[in-house]
Amino acid sequence: MRWTLISEPAAARGAWNMAVDETLFRRAEEDAASEPVLRLYTWSPACLSLGHHQGFREACDPDYCAARGFDVVRRPTGGKAVLHDDEVTYSVVGRMDRPPFSGLSLIETYGLIAEALADGLRRLGLEVALSQRAGSVSPAGGAPCFLVPSEKEITVDGRKVVGSAQRRGQRAFLQHGAVPLHLDYEALALASAQPAADAEGYRRAFAGVADLRPGVTAETLRASLVEGFRARFAGPWVERDLDGEERALALELRAGRYDTDD
Repeated sequence: MRWTLISEPAAARGAWNMAVDETLFRRAEEDAASEPVLRLYTWSPACLSLGHHQGFREACDPDYCAARGFDVVRRPTGGKAVLHDDEVTYSVVGRMDRPPFSGLSLIETYGLIAEALADGLRRLGLEVALSQRAGSVSPAGGAPCFLVPSEKEITVDGRKVVGSAQRRGQRAFLQHGAVPLHLDYEALALASAQPAADAEGYRRAFAGVADLRPGVTAETLRASLVEGFRARFAGPWVERDLDGEERALALELRAGRYDTDD
């Protein structure tokens, strides 16, 4: 199965990043011949993203975010709050009726992508494990994404290193997730309307890959993730930018949905 790689070197605002992910998801929903897409991107300025079902006031302190210069955006996927800053973010879009995801459940799809992510992280020298710690957590609360247990958790020494969320339509899915290099635990707690004292618990629960493996950069992380996906999903692979139609729809979604207070 041919794959498309969209690897964006320039960091972008949260509203644009989410608009592009939804654009790729919509195209896959509408096009029966759509090929799977791996997109890699970064954020500037730092941005707190909220899960689709989270209560705004429960999951965000807008005054703190404004004072720190953080953007705030709501994701098209579920899950919990993530403070995107020093990280590489991935998104995968694919048809649920075409290889390599045809007939797979949400958990099976999540697991297949987790294996590719784990392969990429192992190429950095990280001793990655895929645990199975599924749990039940209310989608509306304020706890950050990296505290929420899920199937096929990607961990190093018991600490979570990737936070992912998935949305499934009628024919296609979008899964995206944060792979942090370094984490500001106190900023995450305060931005997501949690007590600053929670930061120490966050530190024990999850970590940035460059904190665990000093010397890893965004460039080396990005390259290793691509290698992991290429190894897990046989090509050919074609790298491209957004086309004109995709860019036009992303601009429309950014202006009308993701860059508004509503």
